[in-house]
Amino acid sequence: MWEFLSPEGGDLLQRLGVWPQVQAVCPQRVEVFALSAGGREARRPLPRPGWGVSRWTLDALLWQHAQARGAVAWDRSTVVSVQGEFAQGFSLAVRCSEHAPEIIQARAALWAAGRLWHPLRGAPLHRHRVRRRLVGLKAHFQGVQRDPCVALHTVPQGYCGSVGVEGGQLNLCCLTTADALRRVGGTPATYLAYMLRESPSLHARIAQATPSAPHWQAVSFTYAKRPTPVEGGLWMVGDSAGMIAPLTGDGMGMGLRAAELAATTLLAAFRGDLMWRGAPAEYARRWRQEFMARLRWGRLLEAILLNPRLAALGCVALHLAPALLGLVYHRTRGIPRTAALEIPCG
Repeated sequence: MWEFLSPEGGDLLQRLGVWPQVQAVCPQRVEVFALSAGGREARRPLPRPGWGVSRWTLDALLWQHAQARGAVAWDRSTVVSVQGEFAQGFSLAVRCSEHAPEIIQARAALWAAGRLWHPLRGAPLHRHRVRRRLVGLKAHFQGVQRDPCVALHTVPQGYCGSVGVEGGQLNLCCLTTADALRRVGGTPATYLAYMLRESPSLHARIAQATPSAPHWQAVSFTYAKRPTPVEGGLWMVGDSAGMIAPLTGDGMGMGLRAAELAATTLLAAFRGDLMWRGAPAEYARRWRQEFMARLRWGRLLEAILLNPRLAALGCVALHLAPALLGLVYHRTRGIPRTAALEIPCG
């Protein structure tokens, strides 16, 4: 939802060869982090710059790049069932428009369905007890001064993140509990009005802005108790494997990196460098090694920001101890200390 591309996400796009296409749309370079809570705001430079790029733009560029490299892409299609297992292969029924489903045979299958936790194989595979239900809201605004800043604006039982994206727009994404949303009116408009009353920092940034589209995007989700990178023989990628706390600003980067781990592990199995039956366990091992600590840190930080007093203390701590941002930033990312990519757009 953040539409913030972290430095390691940019590095990965460079390895994929798609970075020139991303560069061509001139995403917003992001060099500063701001945290506001309890009427205070702290601003600190990021250890490495990131970029603001909308999901619509990035997804389209990746889709086009994959097809140009030989991938067969199914547009406007729905997977209605998945049968099989990793040892023998899978059978997927794919429906395009109103036509009857077409059956596709696959040696392996990756599941990147985001917050739709379970594949369509009958009963949900995730049977773990879940925590309280959260609601995410997102909209783009225009008429905002360009600012190389990614910001977190906290209020009781929620927060909003804002970052500029390509085309001079501002992406605003909010997260709150379902109960808190109902208490302020139950709609994106009433929640935004509540945020503007409670957050002087957010009010100053978007008070004169207008929505780019008439409707907000909304998603409701919970955190599963235990991340699961492989389930039912399917390899989970991104939020399907383990819900990424939105406030880390690294959802796109982590999803891309998980796909890279899955692809390289499968390639080793296809080449015979890795036993086929052992490939799922190897992917799960690599996934947990790279992401588990980062997921725990992200959820801990989110719990802090959903508590008004702790969020205010965090703002004070960031103001008094600038090095704190670097610590948190690297704990939630695992960024190699290499030079940042440059974008020569104004």
